[in-house]
Amino acid sequence: MKAKLIFVALGLALMAPMTQAAKRRTVKPKFTTEELMAQASQAFLDYDVALANEKIAALRADKKADQEVVDVLARQVGRMDEMIQRVQDVAIIDSINVDREDFFRYYRLAPSAGRLMGRGELAPELTAAEETVVFTPEEGSVMIWGTDEGLVESQRLTDGSWDAPQPLGDAVNAGGVANYPFLLADGTTLYFATDGENSLGGLDLYITQRQRDGFALPQNMGMPYNSPYDDYMLAIDEETGAGWFATDRNQLGNMVTIYVFVPSETRVNINVDAPDLVERARIGSLSSPLTAEQQALLERIGNIAEGVAFGDADTTPDFEFTLPDGRVYTRWDDFKQPAARRLMENYVDAAGEFDADRQALERLRQRYAAGSTDAAQGILRLEKKLRASGQTMKKLANQVIEAELN
Repeated sequence: MKAKLIFVALGLALMAPMTQAAKRRTVKPKFTTEELMAQASQAFLDYDVALANEKIAALRADKKADQEVVDVLARQVGRMDEMIQRVQDVAIIDSINVDREDFFRYYRLAPSAGRLMGRGELAPELTAAEETVVFTPEEGSVMIWGTDEGLVESQRLTDGSWDAPQPLGDAVNAGGVANYPFLLADGTTLYFATDGENSLGGLDLYITQRQRDGFALPQNMGMPYNSPYDDYMLAIDEETGAGWFATDRNQLGNMVTIYVFVPSETRVNINVDAPDLVERARIGSLSSPLTAEQQALLERIGNIAEGVAFGDADTTPDFEFTLPDGRVYTRWDDFKQPAARRLMENYVDAAGEFDADRQALERLRQRYAAGSTDAAQGILRLEKKLRASGQTMKKLANQVIEAELN
C-alpha cells in the first residue's frame, strides 16, 4: 500500500512539469493597447464586424485604453452592422480614378441636370469652404454650396446679382458640416454629404426633401454609397439616367474614384445571406457583364461630350444674363431677336469694364489696408465710377430685355 502511494505521488510529480508547459503553449498571445486598437480599426475598415467587436471587447477590459475613443469606434462598428444588413442592390457600371482637385469636372451631366462649379466661380464677397462644389440648376436661379458652417443657398436677383446666402436649415446642417450639394430638377430632392454623428466614417451621403418650413430630417443613404472613408458629391442626371458619386475608399493618395451607377426609384436590398454581400457593400468590383440598357446608358453619357475624356468638354458659358421670367441666357445663340443680341454686346463690354474696375478697387483697398494711404484717392475715384457703371449696366440690361421680349 505504501509503495503504491509513493508510485502515485511520483507519477503526479512527473506529470506536473508537462502540465505547466502545456499551459504555457496554450496561453493566448497578449497585445498592447495600441495593437488592439489598430486591430479593431483595421477590422472595421475590412467590414469584419465580428472581429471588430471581439477586439473592442478586449479594449473594454484594458485599463490603459481610452474608453471614449473605444466608444466612438464601437458606435461606428454598430452603424456598420446595421448598414450591412440593408445593402442596396445598386448597379455600378463604370468608374474612373481622377485627381482630387476639381474632380467634379469629370461628371458628364446633361444641361437639364444643372451645373457643378468650383468655389472660384463665386463672387469675391461670398465665402465658401476650402473644398466645396457649387451647384446651380439649369435655369441658374439659385446657387447652393458649402461653407465652414454648412450648406447655404443664394437667389439670383433681377439685376443679375446674388442675394445674401442663407443657411439651408438646422435639419441639413445639424450634427456635422454639410457640403457637396446636388438638387434634383424637381427643386425638392437634395443630396449632400456630411460628417455628422450618424455617419459611418468621414463624409457620408444623405438625402432629404424640401418642405414648406424647411428640409425634412436627412436620411443616410447606407451602403454601398457610404463606406468608412469619405463619400460625397452624389448627382443624378434624369435625362441620361445616370448617377454619379465620388469616394476615397480606394485610398489612392491624391486621386479619388468616381463611380457611375444606375439610379432606381425603389430600393431593393441584397439578401443578407448572399455570399458576396460584403464585396458588394464595399464595391469590390463593378457590375459585370453590362446589360444592353447599361451599355446604352454609357453611350448616352459619352454623347454629351463625344470623343472627350470625362469633364474635358468646354461648358464655360459666354455670359449669364437673367430674364424677368427666370430664364438664364449663357450663349449668344440663346437670343431670338438680333437686336437684343447686338445690345447684349454693349452689356458684355460694360460688364467686362465693370469687373476690371472692381478688381482694381480691391487691389487698392488691400494696399490701403497695408498702410499705403496714397491709395485713398484712387479708391474714391473707382467707387464713384463703379456706382455710375452699375446704373449704366442696369439701363443696358433693360434695353436687352425689352428688345428680346417685345
